[in-house]
Amino acid sequence: MFLIKKILEAFVLPPGIMVVILAALAAWLWKRERKAAAICAVLSAVIWAGTSKVFSDELIKPLELAYALPDNPRGDAIVLLCGGFRGGGRPYSSSERLAPGTLERSAAAYKLFKDIGLPIVVSGGAPFSSEPESEAAAAWLKELGVPDGKLTVEKASRDTRENALLTMKLCGEKGYKRLILVTSAYHMPRSVLLFAKSGASDLVPFPVARRSGGPLYVRDWLPGSGVVEARLALNEYLGLAWYRLYFTFF
Repeated sequence: MFLIKKILEAFVLPPGIMVVILAALAAWLWKRERKAAAICAVLSAVIWAGTSKVFSDELIKPLELAYALPDNPRGDAIVLLCGGFRGGGRPYSSSERLAPGTLERSAAAYKLFKDIGLPIVVSGGAPFSSEPESEAAAAWLKELGVPDGKLTVEKASRDTRENALLTMKLCGEKGYKRLILVTSAYHMPRSVLLFAKSGASDLVPFPVARRSGGPLYVRDWLPGSGVVEARLALNEYLGLAWYRLYFTFF
């Protein structure tokens, strides 16, 4: 019963409901207009496959496998790139104000801090929020026990390009040369490219929060199970393509 419920849920909620509607439309049109029926059937199949975790895993995996987690990271500072702000209400903990991406990265940065004791530079502004992402992330790190003297906050950047430019400026002022870069594994290729173009000559990628891999279950073959990951991966591929063109011609 549990499995049946999950399968039904996948086809009742978007985008699964569109798979059902297009498939039904294809069946209705089959004797009336074969070409239109075929188009509807193909669209139904594309939505099903394209929003499944099986598909999104293959899409995001090359990004996540570009850099391995270093065994013995060493440097002058940990650079934490934020990945979204949730906000709202009066939270019990500052962690409640962090979007999942920022929370995952911040947790990894904190563990790394506990392991090697390096200062943390937190980067992220407020492009679509009431306060800088970096301030909320830094507040949570303080709750966990990271002292003020070990935290530097960059709060003006609006995207990864500005993360790199403004963070490199701050690190230059503080004399940090070898940087351990903490961000989501899928986001690391674009981050490394932009930090390198911003003057980072000694960068240690520290990719965290991998989303692909692991065992597959029935739910992973159903529509909607990989929408978020597919969107993230496509955004990264578009970003990489844009910046490679930009740095080639400008």
